[in-house]
Amino acid sequence: MQRLNLSQRVTLFTTLGLAVIWLAAILLMSSVLWSEEEEMFDQQLAETAHVLLPLLSLVETADAAGLRAPQPSFDIDEALIYRLIGRDGQVVQQVDMGGRMSLPDLPDLSDAGFSTSSDYRIYATQFNAAGHALQLAAPMAERREAFREGMLGFLLPMLALLPLTWLLVGWIARRALAPMRELRAEISTRDGSRLDAIDASDWPEDLVRIAGTLNGFMARLTQALEAERAFATNAAHELRTPVAIALAQVQQLRMEITAPDQIGRIEALERALQRMRRLVARLLQLARADAGVGFSTKEQDIAALTRLVLADVVPRSAADRIKLALSDAPVLARIDPDAYAIVLGNLVENALQHGPSTEGIIVTVGPGPVLEVGNGGPVVRNLDSLPRRFSRRDGDGFGLGLHICEQIVQQAGGRLELLSPLPGRSQGFMVKVHLQGTAPASIA
Repeated sequence: MQRLNLSQRVTLFTTLGLAVIWLAAILLMSSVLWSEEEEMFDQQLAETAHVLLPLLSLVETADAAGLRAPQPSFDIDEALIYRLIGRDGQVVQQVDMGGRMSLPDLPDLSDAGFSTSSDYRIYATQFNAAGHALQLAAPMAERREAFREGMLGFLLPMLALLPLTWLLVGWIARRALAPMRELRAEISTRDGSRLDAIDASDWPEDLVRIAGTLNGFMARLTQALEAERAFATNAAHELRTPVAIALAQVQQLRMEITAPDQIGRIEALERALQRMRRLVARLLQLARADAGVGFSTKEQDIAALTRLVLADVVPRSAADRIKLALSDAPVLARIDPDAYAIVLGNLVENALQHGPSTEGIIVTVGPGPVLEVGNGGPVVRNLDSLPRRFSRRDGDGFGLGLHICEQIVQQAGGRLELLSPLPGRSQGFMVKVHLQGTAPASIA
């Protein structure tokens, strides 16, 4: 299940809290509404009874047959029911209920007032001067219906408040927590090549403290990284000259020695020095990549740069293996020229090292700001792990080439894409470098 972010949690819990308050308000409102409606209906029932009593007392009650005169039919579930009672307890006059309703007896004056049956609310008056008392009954169904309609009229707008509350609280939470998202965005832009302080002057006090703690941490981390980079750079610079001197001496010595057993040892020593020379070069490139040399505000024609770089990095013995495909128009991309040379040099050297010597190296530039370097060989697995530092496929590589390329390309705002096998083939390996820039102009 996907976790809720902070603004969603604030929205959820605030809405739930308001819903609890809303429910308590509904319960309180229903209690108050029922009590007030009961009081109002009871008052109306009593007033009606006191109005009807003197009118009914005027009716002549001497003729019993007249008292039982036919009455119009009506629905007793919705009508008031009454009966007029004499002091002797006899019913003087009443509504014909057909035996469906039985009102309680009123033997004396103490029974005056309100009483309730299962279906009716009944009010009994005291005896008047004519010796009559009146029992008036109102159906409870009418009261319940009035209560339901009143509650429905109250609940409908209240129910509409819940989604409106959710939307309003969500909007408020997102607005209130916007500095949190800004802080997260600022942190996400920091990496080994960018550890400048976060400006939190316009944020709430709590976030200012968090940003201050992060700034202190990044300052300490910057010092540690700078010390590491300075050590690697200085060590590489210090090693480059003695390694070059030693390699030159070994090559000179190899030309002078003729004994077969010594030649083999000299060649092994030369290979070791060549490997050390490449390692020193990689360490210098890594230090430059960590320093953030990839970004450039100016666009460079990487098609022209490709020709210059290949002429410099490809040995003469391998020149015939390079199959170059360049766009006819300039291919413009925002990347530092030296940084592009490092990227292309590493990719071509890797292709020459890992690709079969019998197959060519395909270098394609354009038509968009894209560089492709492909070589033959078996399919490569676990492509995602290759750009990691010191991650090696095979051979005597150092596991730094693709890592350096990815760092520089990301600094230039691009991305590295690894493919294996080659598109349209069953084998091979390709690196596609997607850069930011301007598409090539059309050829007139």
